[in-house]
Amino acid sequence: MKRVLFVCTGNTCRSPMAEAILKHKRPDLEVKSAGIFAGFGQEANPKAAQVLSDKGIDCDHKSQPLTDDLLDWADVVLTMTAHHKLNIEMDYPKYRKKFLP
Repeated sequence: MKRVLFVCTGNTCRSPMAEAILKHKRPDLEVKSAGIFAGFGQEANPKAAQVLSDKGIDCDHKSQPLTDDLLDWADVVLTMTAHHKLNIEMDYPKYRKKFLP
């Protein structure tokens, strides 16, 4: 089974939306999200959750910061911007192989 980790800044909008959409479309995958500057336990942005709800996609989300444990867990790491990818590559260089080109 593939494990996909989406990463953005605060883990309250972009990466939780990507996580919810992929979980909805591919229930055979394990999917999580995190933020490079996220706190613990914040709910998804209400507007993001509403957009997902309007499409029939569940978003039961609590934010979490990016950690070595999450990066170890993931088979693939997808970032919301190139800047996020560069930041993670600098802070966690041993995980570079988990990023798509």
